[in-house]
Amino acid sequence: MKTRATVRCVNGLVATDHPLATGAGLAALRDGGSAADAAVAAAAVCAVTQPHRTSIGGDLFALVYDAGRREVTAYNGSGAAPRAIDRASFASGFPGEGALIATVPGVVAAWGDLLRDHGRLGLDRVLAPAIQYASEGFPVSDGLAEGFVHGGARLDGEAARVFGPRGRFPHAGEILQQPDLAETLELVARGGAAAFYRGAFADRFAEAVRAAGGVMTADDFAAHATDRPASAAVGYRGLTVYGQPPVSQGHILLEELAIAAGLDVAALGWGSAELVHAMVEIKKIAFADRDAYSGDPRHVPFVVDRLFDASFVDARRRAIPSRASERVDPGALAADTTYLAAVDRDGNAVSLIESVFSEFGSACVVPGTGVLLNNRLVGFSLDASSPNALAPAKRPIHTLNTVIALDGSALRLVFGTPGRHAQVQTNFQLAVALIDERMDVQRAIDEPRWYHESGRGLRMESRFPEAVRRALAAKGHEITLLGDFAEVTGGAQAIAIDENGVFSGGADPRREGHAAGY
Repeated sequence: MKTRATVRCVNGLVATDHPLATGAGLAALRDGGSAADAAVAAAAVCAVTQPHRTSIGGDLFALVYDAGRREVTAYNGSGAAPRAIDRASFASGFPGEGALIATVPGVVAAWGDLLRDHGRLGLDRVLAPAIQYASEGFPVSDGLAEGFVHGGARLDGEAARVFGPRGRFPHAGEILQQPDLAETLELVARGGAAAFYRGAFADRFAEAVRAAGGVMTADDFAAHATDRPASAAVGYRGLTVYGQPPVSQGHILLEELAIAAGLDVAALGWGSAELVHAMVEIKKIAFADRDAYSGDPRHVPFVVDRLFDASFVDARRRAIPSRASERVDPGALAADTTYLAAVDRDGNAVSLIESVFSEFGSACVVPGTGVLLNNRLVGFSLDASSPNALAPAKRPIHTLNTVIALDGSALRLVFGTPGRHAQVQTNFQLAVALIDERMDVQRAIDEPRWYHESGRGLRMESRFPEAVRRALAAKGHEITLLGDFAEVTGGAQAIAIDENGVFSGGADPRREGHAAGY
């Protein structure tokens, strides 16, 4: 069963978390833009229309498939902790909001680098729709209106002024303008990403952050750069599946797939208690390995490919228990967010995700700029022995990850989802549905999902048959029912490319997903 028709076309396709963003991306493609132009245009609109999920004060990760070179490039647009940060400041834990828990924003630099490497239209044209929506306003969506209800009380005075200009937060359908943000985006459109990180604006921005209680300096901004690390990949059922390398936790998905590759998934049966149990326990194994080893490669000696070594994967597969596990030990190694996908008529593709981490991030808008800061600092561990321990100029491990799959060197799948720790779980379920079961992309997105947080607890959408839930409970899982389509499991978008070059796109009904092509 599908909630909507699959979008099929041959000239270009964009699938995002917001209809206005999809429209901006599609317009860029129609104007002769590349997949990168479409992705950045859509991402910029999301940063205006979805402040509860993303902002130019947040982070970005992307995988780009270059059809001419037939290769995948990873982009890490995450920022580091300020150099003046002190772990002793958080002796009682991280605060719930405020400028102190923000890392250096990486979105703008990543936009510029994506367009410099793969764009055709230029930053001024690509940012034009976002600038228009920020300046002239846009109708608030149901999702954003709900975000104000749930998270509006966290917002600081400047954020409340920006998002509640009527003295209250807008309802769905009311127009929201953000003139300060429009001015900042115009600065970037005119002067490039460098204008955000260096010069008069960066000095003023850093001063305002410090006045709001943060410790970022202009030097922290000037030192920021987008990384292009070697992409991580594993083979799965004849495809090469690419994921984000550290500091992203995309390696969790790849380890999950490497372990699952040794199982007869077809024999277990899609949606069966046996398959769900195996996948949940594989998830627990991969998360345990993340906690033990993963950190910023610039600060800890973590080589991600060691997680995909055949002997290590075999040992982890043998560790799958017959009953639900409460706690999983790591293996022994030798010595709120928005996602979008875009494909252009030449077959180039971008799998992109950007975020402010929690709903409305740090809840702090930098006065005079319209920029909502992330709260990514809370992604660090305060345990000094952790590979992800907080330290100056270090980047925290990120939940953000995206996926591209190739058949040889031919593009076949572009997909991903927001949802914090649900991301690598939902992407795991999507990968098995799309690759093992060969499902249509929209059906794969619509299928009921499970979500595991900790221990034996297992949250399942209520559309799973009762017999399956009972069988899982008999294996020791403690089942909690979610709604039919639960947002906690993410808001996936996916594009499949068949051997004839036809694009098929799907978007998630759990959020405000929208796919369109031409």
